[in-house]
Amino acid sequence: MKNQTLKDLGEAAIIRLIEKKAPLSSRGHVKKGIGDDAAVLEPGRDSVQLVTIDTLIEGIHFTARTLSPEALGWKALVVNMSDIAAMGGSPRTAFLSLGMTPDTEVIFISSFMAGFNAAAQKADIALAGGDIVATLASKIVTVTLLGECPAEQVIYRSGARPGHDVWITGFLGNAAAGLFLLLSEDAPDPSAYESLVLAHQKPMPRHEVGQALGRNRFAKAMIDVSDGIAGDLAHICRESGTGAVIQVASLPLSAELRKLAAEVNKDPLDWALHGGEDYELLFTASPADEQQILSLTASVLGIPAVKVGRIIDGQGIWLETEQGKKAITSGGYTHF
Repeated sequence: MKNQTLKDLGEAAIIRLIEKKAPLSSRGHVKKGIGDDAAVLEPGRDSVQLVTIDTLIEGIHFTARTLSPEALGWKALVVNMSDIAAMGGSPRTAFLSLGMTPDTEVIFISSFMAGFNAAAQKADIALAGGDIVATLASKIVTVTLLGECPAEQVIYRSGARPGHDVWITGFLGNAAAGLFLLLSEDAPDPSAYESLVLAHQKPMPRHEVGQALGRNRFAKAMIDVSDGIAGDLAHICRESGTGAVIQVASLPLSAELRKLAAEVNKDPLDWALHGGEDYELLFTASPADEQQILSLTASVLGIPAVKVGRIIDGQGIWLETEQGKKAITSGGYTHF
């Protein structure tokens, strides 16, 4: 007997399945969610609302080889949580739109929702609605996430000033190295580098440290590392009208990343600078706050953030090595 497909189930039953498996928030801000023409939310007082949206398309952002349905559900929500974290906000309400081929097996939806639910539980996020449609070829996943933040605590990309330090909350390049392991025919056995594969398939949301940096006013400009530190720091500099210097010796590269790079004769800096999808937080701060930032991030994350550079007058992103400084391009993935 063949596995049941979405065509066998039908649209109404698919929606009921998603509703049954949807994450519910304990905060009670969703007055009416799935089941009506629109969700009814009760926003918090004295806060601004943050809204972000991200789409993952099969064959471009994921394949069955790189992400299981459960990992896809996790990642689809976490990439949006990362955007809210980069603004210093708290994620609250998600909306999910799925484009699925009719021959997709029902177990795919159940597994996807298990991953989505696990990510939602990290921050008490409710799923309040969405849409499901049939597609001809590729699966498409779109998540819209609403968050909240006290107006005076929102962190923009435009707050960097010359003299600020540049910080990162964790390792760089692991996700890109993990993707290389999953896709390259010449790569070593991925099971030998489990932490790198996990970095690509199950990035950890940094919402708690993002909120703490905003609440304590330590981060002056912030962005999540989705396109690689070179590209994302360039976004901050462009919005702030500044340049930046990255110190190669300070970049946090994991032992696993260095080991893999040596084994396959790759430059680990390429993964760290341009790889993307690490979903760590990149932020600038006053040098006067260094010790407090180290203490705060160590308390929230278990490891302290790492100072990797400084903001300067002028334009461009510069790489500082023992041989001197050189300009670097942003690199990273672009859609067009």
